[in-house]
Amino acid sequence: HFDYAQIMQSMPEYKTAASDLEALGKKYQSEIEGMQKELQTKAEKYQKEDTDATPANIKERHQQELQDMYQRLQQAQQDNSEQFQQEQQKKLQPITQKVMNAVNTVAQEGGYVYIVDKNASQQAGIVINEALSTDVTSIVMKKLGISAAAAAKTSSATSTKK
Repeated sequence: HFDYAQIMQSMPEYKTAASDLEALGKKYQSEIEGMQKELQTKAEKYQKEDTDATPANIKERHQQELQDMYQRLQQAQQDNSEQFQQEQQKKLQPITQKVMNAVNTVAQEGGYVYIVDKNASQQAGIVINEALSTDVTSIVMKKLGISAAAAAKTSSATSTKK
């Protein structure tokens, strides 16, 4: 078995990708918040301006403008979500592939029939008796050029967050 999350979090390229994705997420969130604020401000303005004396065609125009702004906001949220997922896939897929290539190499070199990610197996309801199973996490990390110090640093940082 191996600890996929520990390996990923120890990789410098993963840290870079995660930081880039976090920045992109904040940018998209800021854009959406700006659009929401603009919509709210316009709605409040029109609510104050539109009285019983306001002609129907102006009220309709205001309603249409607010509806258009709301639709643009919804479209922006959908577009941002799709773009974020694409960027996440683009950045993380090569890193994931690198880890899986290292796991495959360890499996072949060690003569293992299978190597299972211990976290994913738990989610799938598979129990690994770690006392009888070989933890190849450090071997996979060595194949990836990740030092034990980097792994320990990541491990302690992760355990303090829990």
